[in-house]
Amino acid sequence: MGKIIKKQDSRRVFVETLDKLARKNKKIIVVICDVGFNYLDNPKLKFKVINFGVTEPTAAIISAALALEGYSVWFYSMLNFVTFRVHEQIRNAICMHKAPVKIIGVKGSEKYKFLGFSHNLLWETEEIEWLKKLPGMKTYLPKNNKAVKKAVLEAYKSKNPCYIRL
Repeated sequence: MGKIIKKQDSRRVFVETLDKLARKNKKIIVVICDVGFNYLDNPKLKFKVINFGVTEPTAAIISAALALEGYSVWFYSMLNFVTFRVHEQIRNAICMHKAPVKIIGVKGSEKYKFLGFSHNLLWETEEIEWLKKLPGMKTYLPKNNKAVKKAVLEAYKSKNPCYIRL
């Protein structure tokens, strides 16, 4: 009988990888806007989590300011909320100021389909099309958990804004 392999969620791989980095760097902050609690609500995590509630534009600007002050900032939410809802803030506050914010977009799933286009993509590469055009923005589309870990580690080392789609 073969070995049973339990597939690990890419969000958990992101959190575990970032937590290992935070054991050496106390300036890692994850900014959330009322999502991610299943993975980020753990007092044992070594990074700080700041929940701004449903205020994505404000959270994006504050993320940029914190990154420019030397913090490793990871702006995490459903991909529509950290890309489309904050397009102007990403362009102006993050990219144009070369703020090394790491944007983590969690792709919707079957659970979100009933919420309509505000919570889902209209086509598979919708947010990637314009993110790639922003100055200095590096995008990652990891296809498996090994690639998620690699993307997090590369983004962590980068001095530029990055987007990782989970």
